[in-house]
Amino acid sequence: MNPVVLICDDNYAVHESLKTFLQLESIDYLSAYSGEEALRLLEKEKIDLVVLDIMLPGTYGDEVCRRIREKSDIPIILLSALGSVADRIKGLKLGADDYITKPFSPSEVVVRIQTILRRSKNYSADRVLRFEELSVDPDAFTVMVNGEEISVTPGEVKMLTYLIKNKNIALSRERLLDAVWGYDYVGDTRVVDALINRLRRKLPKDNVNFQISSIYGVGFKLEKIK
Repeated sequence: MNPVVLICDDNYAVHESLKTFLQLESIDYLSAYSGEEALRLLEKEKIDLVVLDIMLPGTYGDEVCRRIREKSDIPIILLSALGSVADRIKGLKLGADDYITKPFSPSEVVVRIQTILRRSKNYSADRVLRFEELSVDPDAFTVMVNGEEISVTPGEVKMLTYLIKNKNIALSRERLLDAVWGYDYVGDTRVVDALINRLRRKLPKDNVNFQISSIYGVGFKLEKIK
């Protein structure tokens, strides 16, 4: 089961920027635009972490944080335009697990979310990624199809991991090259085609409902067989 993050901020753009990166990391999210709405969602939903703006309309974020801490030890990341040391200390004293100053990098916020979730007792991470009959464990470097293990290399595991995280999205060769070999890699994008072709030969074609499709002029996509 994916972890669920509650984003509480009155700025719509904050929700839009964070949700894109959360989805890429298989993290589900709920949105609240006021402190009262956030508290209501916490009462009725299973939430693993809260991203909470301090300058909220109505009930301020610091009061919301205090009220959450009265009932729960759920991880909280505070967002604020106030970046002084005193402001950070005040936020952490309220019981927050982290304090991030605006403007922020959405990718950095998601990395911090992942770090806190890994060490939180509220969330026992299931690292296995699944799509149709395919499952990938990026930590154990194993790939299974219909319960049978497929012999793969670490590079092939990284490729499948990235494809599953971005399932149904057409990915360019350059993007896949960066994901598997890293931004510092200097080489021909044809290595992506070679790795994809190896995966296609190894993955079974019978009794499966997924495929790695070629997207003309773009690259590749992991999708359901129509």
